[in-house]
Amino acid sequence: METKISVILPTYNEKETVRTVIGETAKNVSLLKEIIVVDDNSPDGTGDIVKEISTKDKRVKLIQRFNEKGLTSAIWTGISNAKGEYIAWMDCDMGMPPEVINKLVDELSGCDIAVGSRYAAGGKDTRGFFRRSVSYCLNFFARMMLKVKTKDLTSGFLTVKRDVFSKLKLSGDYGEYCIRFLCEAEKLGYKIKEVPYVFKDRTAGESKSEAGFFRFGWGYYKMIMRLRAEGGKKMEE
Repeated sequence: METKISVILPTYNEKETVRTVIGETAKNVSLLKEIIVVDDNSPDGTGDIVKEISTKDKRVKLIQRFNEKGLTSAIWTGISNAKGEYIAWMDCDMGMPPEVINKLVDELSGCDIAVGSRYAAGGKDTRGFFRRSVSYCLNFFARMMLKVKTKDLTSGFLTVKRDVFSKLKLSGDYGEYCIRFLCEAEKLGYKIKEVPYVFKDRTAGESKSEAGFFRFGWGYYKMIMRLRAEGGKKMEE
């Protein structure tokens, strides 16, 4: 029996891209079992668009949250409700091509976690110089400080075997969760494979401001230092 794939799309105010992302995912992902959209009660009507799509394609499911917000918890809500043996997630801004999920799934025959990577050989980040440079430097710093092999620790574009979540959960704000998840997975001995892809900046909707970009970067830095401190304590024990 062929393994089925659940794709999770966390959304907040993505009315300009959600229809395209769902359509491209449904068209391009082989062995797709379901697309789970976890929407944090977007005031722009993202949820209404997903409801409309779900009436025509039963693989599309909407989980609309009214009392909880946040990227990490949205992804975890999707994981907790997923029925597929492989679980993928990605942003809903069209920066991550849905067809790459097939390449990630192919790698799971020999690993536990496949990461869409901007920094593996052949990968590329096409954003402006400032954002591209900050992101690269943060990932390089994280890799050196935490002594891990994974190059794109803030990817947010992953496909994972379901049983990995029996030992690992997601925690941390925004992209911080990805650093912790991949770092802890390496330390536990899970096999991780990076698959190169070309990341594109969003062409519709709103990107984070530079102030917001710095704020999230500071959160990443604190997470890196926290993980390093936790690793040091374990070595002392």
